[in-house]
Amino acid sequence: MLKPFTPDSALPPQEAGWDENLRFAYSEGDAFWLTRWTAKDGWEPGRLYEHRGARLELSPGAAVLYYGEGVFEGLKAYRTRAGKIVLFRPRDNALRLRASAARLALPAPPVEMFMEAVTAVVRANARWVPVPEKGSFYLRPVLIGTEAILGVRPAEECLFYVFGCPVGPYMGGEKVIVLSAAHRSAPYGTGAAKAAGNYAGCLRPQKIAKEMGYVDALYLDAREDRYIEELTGANVFAILRDGTLVTPALGSILPGITRESVLTIAREVFGWLAVERKLAIDEVLADAAEAFYVGTAAALFPVTVINYKGKDYIIGDGQPGPRAKMLRQALVEIQLQERPDPWGWVVEVPV
Repeated sequence: MLKPFTPDSALPPQEAGWDENLRFAYSEGDAFWLTRWTAKDGWEPGRLYEHRGARLELSPGAAVLYYGEGVFEGLKAYRTRAGKIVLFRPRDNALRLRASAARLALPAPPVEMFMEAVTAVVRANARWVPVPEKGSFYLRPVLIGTEAILGVRPAEECLFYVFGCPVGPYMGGEKVIVLSAAHRSAPYGTGAAKAAGNYAGCLRPQKIAKEMGYVDALYLDAREDRYIEELTGANVFAILRDGTLVTPALGSILPGITRESVLTIAREVFGWLAVERKLAIDEVLADAAEAFYVGTAAALFPVTVINYKGKDYIIGDGQPGPRAKMLRQALVEIQLQERPDPWGWVVEVPV
């Protein structure tokens, strides 16, 4: 049973289990936001509910359980050093959720509904947004098919909900491995959608990679098994010895919002040549001076070792590179309103 949220139902952070040494892990804040959709009536007005102890009720026949009709997003709220709370590119997350929903034949919440939801969750949980040195507030918008059905068809009942958690660093390792006979997606599949099923197929390769001492699996394309695609939950970049910044072209990979931000910063802030094209694993191993991965959760983190066909290859001099550091610093400074934001990426949340 969901309980409507009221501000006086919130507990002080200390009583609710606030941990200043934050990890990237699920926790229950004060409130989450939820609405329902049916083919007959469309979207209901959304509202906030108490997060602590909340449980969703699903029919045993819910479409998401069998046919994988589930997509989601990830974005962050930050507390600036001036005390403001801001979101980074939330409208782009709303648009990507709509694209993912279309790929899985789900009804997409309007952009303004998405904005209403994430803003309401941040405002209701404002005291959980950490200061910059401690972490950030991760938001998870989710859209799932809930109609009880047996035949394969799009669900005519759905839930859209948004919750948030204070989080610390995600991933944080510099060594990745290419595993044989493991691919994340195929041409014309769902790789470009942020679909729940994409990640299910990555769990075993990621587990194997970690057991072997690597932070994640680096996936190659499913057609030729030659071109770099991405990690389980992050896009990949290489800086070649001639200074060119290269990242795999879109198609069967997720169009990362941090990915696009990094490309824009590289081109328009630093004036670098930044291109999107096929990027062969052999080219990276032979010619990359730096490599790194990016994502909302991961931010920007260097790659110093790639294991390929059983051999560890050192990237550059084996240390985090200066250009990756420049990009990360610029990205963080924009997110915290400490550097000009000519693109209007940062949205302030009134609290």
